[in-house]
Amino acid sequence: MILSRLNPRLAMLIRVFSLVLIGYSVLHSHHHPGGTGRGLVVSVSFAACVVAWLAWTIRPDSDRGITPDVYVLAAAGGVLAGAAPDSAASAFAFVAVAAAGLRVELARAVIVVAVAALAVGAAFLAYNGSALGFLAYSLGFVATAFAASTSRQSSQRAEQAELLLAQTQRSHEEQLRSARLEESTRIAREIHDVLAHTLAGLAIQLEATSALVEQGAHREKVLARVRRAHALARQGLEETRQAVGALRGDQVSAPAAIEALVADYRASADAPVELTVDGDPTRLTGQTGQAVLRVVQEALTNVRKHAPGADVSVTVHAGQNPDDQVVLLVEDRLSGTSPVPRAEGLAATGGGYGLQGMRERAALLGGTLDAGTDGEGWRVELRLPAPVGSALPGEQPK
Repeated sequence: MILSRLNPRLAMLIRVFSLVLIGYSVLHSHHHPGGTGRGLVVSVSFAACVVAWLAWTIRPDSDRGITPDVYVLAAAGGVLAGAAPDSAASAFAFVAVAAAGLRVELARAVIVVAVAALAVGAAFLAYNGSALGFLAYSLGFVATAFAASTSRQSSQRAEQAELLLAQTQRSHEEQLRSARLEESTRIAREIHDVLAHTLAGLAIQLEATSALVEQGAHREKVLARVRRAHALARQGLEETRQAVGALRGDQVSAPAAIEALVADYRASADAPVELTVDGDPTRLTGQTGQAVLRVVQEALTNVRKHAPGADVSVTVHAGQNPDDQVVLLVEDRLSGTSPVPRAEGLAATGGGYGLQGMRERAALLGGTLDAGTDGEGWRVELRLPAPVGSALPGEQPK
């Protein structure tokens, strides 16, 4: 049992050395090996034990269960223990019993115990051994098998515990990796929403300024565009601070922020935009309000990029009842009088991450987002489930 925990090479050396010591005691016992009678029994049994011991030394932890060498070692060792009782020959039988207990369940190892006990009993009966000695050997075999089986179960439990610990550690690492990825995705969405909105407005102002300069426009018109670009840059910094606050868990007033976005779009794009917000505005808070705000922001940015000058309508249905969904509709239509100078360089930017980010926001809250062409324009529809903790009509939100 102890040898099973040692280095394999060192354990083999100890087994060989033990065989030498046991062989020395048998060869120098009172009933030493001979060619006739009891000596012949000792010789044959000892030879069988040596061969079986060497086989066990080569493969001490066989995965095939109880192999023939173990049975031979138990039988020959038991006979040798009874034929040469003044030697250490009983070690052969005890090793066989221990090997069986370490390899298989106790119920199966009992077979080897029985073989060893019967062999000792037969030898004691043949050579007038004492019944007390036979009983002592039998009890020793049972105790050895029980101890080996207990050691085997302890080793199995230790291996299972190590395996469970490794699996738990891998699961924990996967959870950490997933959490880091989710956080990185959330940060990427916030950065994209802020930068795409601000840079889109700046690009439009700079393109308009460049066109005015090329046309020789009046200085005041050019300066007005430049001032507007400065204002957009300052607004971008403010939105960046708001995005950082959102990442830190700060609450944002979505209705007021949506009104500010629409007013900014109306001023910077020189295009008509209509905003309608109905229902309970207190339901547009927390993650729900943040998602609605960012989808409005991204939708207006896409109109700037792909349909400048289009008529835009933004409708937010906040709902009244606790089970009402929060619904957002952003639609754009190109009217006959709408200017449509497409900013080609601006339309080519983005890489499609805006639409992906909007869908991710909706999915994280258990909602849906549909975006696509609708007649002569584009339509974005966001549906979110009722916010958690939304108040009943007439009640203050908790």
